[in-house]
Amino acid sequence: MLGILCGLESEARIARRIVGARVACAAARPQKGRDLVRELVMQGATRLMSLGIAGALGPSIKLGDVFIGTRVVSETGAWDCDDAWGGLLAARISGVQRGGVYGSEKLVATAQEKAALYAQHGCAIVDMESQCVAEVAAEQGIPFTVIRAVCDDATMNVPPLVMAAVGEDGGIRVGAALASIAANPAQFIDLFRMARGTHRALAALRKTPKSI
Repeated sequence: MLGILCGLESEARIARRIVGARVACAAARPQKGRDLVRELVMQGATRLMSLGIAGALGPSIKLGDVFIGTRVVSETGAWDCDDAWGGLLAARISGVQRGGVYGSEKLVATAQEKAALYAQHGCAIVDMESQCVAEVAAEQGIPFTVIRAVCDDATMNVPPLVMAAVGEDGGIRVGAALASIAANPAQFIDLFRMARGTHRALAALRKTPKSI
């Protein structure tokens, strides 16, 4: 069985289309993600995947670009993705790129933070779930991979409401989002850019084969 960890419900809906997969949604909460991945293994998962949207760290990466992870790096370690599995996926997903993934315990919100991580680690993209998958896969001695599509490029700032609006189930709490905009209207421009990028990223993810 394939166990898939996503961060948002919109990502999980795409993941549930994959044949033979069981999907969990961490709601952008890494410790919850670790617990959910361990549950997936207890339920019979023999391989693991992190699937969803991501921020770009590399300056040449564009909105909607899809990456298959080669390795995952975090504050506490580094893990190699399954190379053979990644190669098979890269051959089946049109236009996909391969590169390192930084797994962050918190939202990487500014262009400055992205540039610093890129300079330090050389990873192409960043998300908040891949390190959870990598850690548990290493604990269990099972293969893992990452499929992520870019929703914000290296020049973009992520508005504070993004985290404020994510509910415990991974869905978007509209009321919380509106309250955040009302409290800080200046973030509306960044929100517009993020919404456009997220639309492109999710559209790209929907091209993931249903059998992987």
